[in-house]
Amino acid sequence: MAIIRGIVLYTRQYKDNDLLVRILTETYGMRTFLARGAKKATSKLSAGTQPYTIITFDGALPKRETGLGYMNEVQDIKAYSRLIEDIEVNAYAALIASLIDASFEEGEKITRWYNQLYVALQKLDEGLDPQIIANIFEIQLLVPLGVAPNLRADPITGQVDGKFDYSEKYNGIISEQHFNLDDQRLMLDQKTVFYLRQFSVIDMRQVHDIKMSAITKRGLQRVIDYIYEKQVGLKPRAKSFIEQMHSWQNTLVNFRRNK
Repeated sequence: MAIIRGIVLYTRQYKDNDLLVRILTETYGMRTFLARGAKKATSKLSAGTQPYTIITFDGALPKRETGLGYMNEVQDIKAYSRLIEDIEVNAYAALIASLIDASFEEGEKITRWYNQLYVALQKLDEGLDPQIIANIFEIQLLVPLGVAPNLRADPITGQVDGKFDYSEKYNGIISEQHFNLDDQRLMLDQKTVFYLRQFSVIDMRQVHDIKMSAITKRGLQRVIDYIYEKQVGLKPRAKSFIEQMHSWQNTLVNFRRNK
């Protein structure tokens, strides 16, 4: 038995009343635990298996590196009301959780990412822009996903100041003097490039209230989506839901304007 602390990422039904609970643990990496009877209304495990809950519980790790652990008794729960009540915030939290889950091997010790996610959930609950929080994870998780674009300096001269654009050909940014080397570069505006570079290194604890125009937010999301489509080949279900949700919102705004 062990006292385990972690963040619930998602659950899957297992038999009638049981749940498989995917948890990013603080010290044991990503693990899946069997919570027997957690779907019963009277179960003490029920509250502790809600997604994006910080949970401390008495449980057992799998005897081998793979396989299921077990949840026995919940000792402490910290839940975030905004993540439960706000569908948009919940969707972005789901996107972050799915990207982290896809980025690391079972049992790989990733305490840094546990800490980043822990702080991010607090920021989301405090009302910070969920797209910006998710963008930071999308950019930084490119490294463990195996893409690791160079967002620090021009790869040819090492230049770190001036105007830059993103080039898939060079897997990162290139300076203005080398724009002619890639006619397929993304033609990004410089505010987008600035945030792309800043978000690649920022610590979540440094994120407070970032003000970004709608145009820059769209530009930043465009380059992130481009990299994930062309270089990663990963599109979580939560991402598709967010796109549909934004489409509904735009349709509603246009309807109100026309009316």
